[in-house]
Amino acid sequence: MNTDRTGGSGASALARPAGERTAAFLAEVAEDLSQGVLSPRVFSDPDVYELEIERIFSRCWVYVGHVTEIPDAGDYVLRYIGRDQFILSRDESGGINLLLNNCMHRATRICHAEKGNTSHFRCPYHGWIYRNNGDWNGAPQRRRAYGDKLDPRQWGLRRAPHVDTYQGLIFANLDPAAISLADYLGDMRWYLDVTFGLSQAGMRTVGDPHRWQVPANWKSGAENFAADAYHVPNLHRSGEETGTFPNIAAALNRQFHIAINGGHGMVANTGFLPEPWKYGGWAPEVAEIFDLGKLPPDQRAFVESGTCLTVATIFPNLSIIRVPAVLDPNSTPPILFTAIRQWQPLAPGLTEIWSWPMEWAAAPAEFNRLSYDTGVGSFGPSGVFEQDDTVAWMGPVQAGDSHFGRRAGMKLNYQLGEGGKDGFGINHEWQYPGTATTTVYDEFNQRRFYQRWQQEVAGQ
Repeated sequence: MNTDRTGGSGASALARPAGERTAAFLAEVAEDLSQGVLSPRVFSDPDVYELEIERIFSRCWVYVGHVTEIPDAGDYVLRYIGRDQFILSRDESGGINLLLNNCMHRATRICHAEKGNTSHFRCPYHGWIYRNNGDWNGAPQRRRAYGDKLDPRQWGLRRAPHVDTYQGLIFANLDPAAISLADYLGDMRWYLDVTFGLSQAGMRTVGDPHRWQVPANWKSGAENFAADAYHVPNLHRSGEETGTFPNIAAALNRQFHIAINGGHGMVANTGFLPEPWKYGGWAPEVAEIFDLGKLPPDQRAFVESGTCLTVATIFPNLSIIRVPAVLDPNSTPPILFTAIRQWQPLAPGLTEIWSWPMEWAAAPAEFNRLSYDTGVGSFGPSGVFEQDDTVAWMGPVQAGDSHFGRRAGMKLNYQLGEGGKDGFGINHEWQYPGTATTTVYDEFNQRRFYQRWQQEVAGQ
């Protein structure tokens, strides 16, 4: 007997309007998550994808860039939220703006360069002109064409109602009624401080973001970086074999998960590298540039203990990676690299990954060069670890599109750690923000991520 996409069978289920079927499916997802399972349809269904664009990417705070990408007045870059293209600009007053890249006359895209510096944008169709803060600033033969009828205050580019920064990260929210960025990030701010705020000069992007597309759903990358260390010794065995990550299986013993309210999550570690590396694995010449004295006592204690972030996800689609690797096992030492990455949702089964390699502005140039090369070699577009991950992430979309899988009632298992003797457990001695686990043998953070996702997509 045929089944519809909700898992129901027969003509009665198929006869329901698409909106009702999707609503019923999302209610099913909530129940499934309480049992630790998830339908692969969440990765492939076009109706669910449209709800994500409408209810997640139009309402949540989304990362759009770093302040070091637009340091000067007039600087701009093109960015995306969902399917919409925006101009991220710094205006003449130093303000940061996110402007929909469509002229208010005939919606032609006014900016076609990926980045640049300008005081004004001119539409190529009819020549309407806008300041770099989005204000309307003129049109050819304005008096003759419009007289006094056109009010410049009404015809500026559409601005994102909320743009804010934290530790150099620029976020935007398209919902006029949105909560503040500080409230949205919650306790994640504490971990951003101990990741990006150790040096007075801060961190900066290195060149332009790297971009590549993979036939996978955006959520696979986001959930992986929120909490999946379980895959590392198996999927990334090549790191052991090539010497780029020696003794990779043992790394699990030094890691655990931290869940943050709001669907944010991370894998943390107690330090992969011994002395003389410090503060979770920084080379001595880098540790010298840190000013831990400006941190509050709890953050300073955290950093000095060697505990640090491995990977993290800020809901919905911003992730951070900070891990050591070896560029050349024959000639270079292990070195920490840091990158910001984003999972851009092009379609249910197509994601564009954006990756911003980062460096400490005050670190020695040779360290920054080696850190960049090591990071790109591991997690760049052709990185060894990157290839491992992206091939694995193709599976959920394929399963979600499988007619047999739907007929068989296929559900994916997210129960890791729920029943194991040595599995998931709350670390009740954890002194820092969030809920920490005792091991990485759990999928606590993934379940929390999808619970937030289900609530947002269901409009709850």
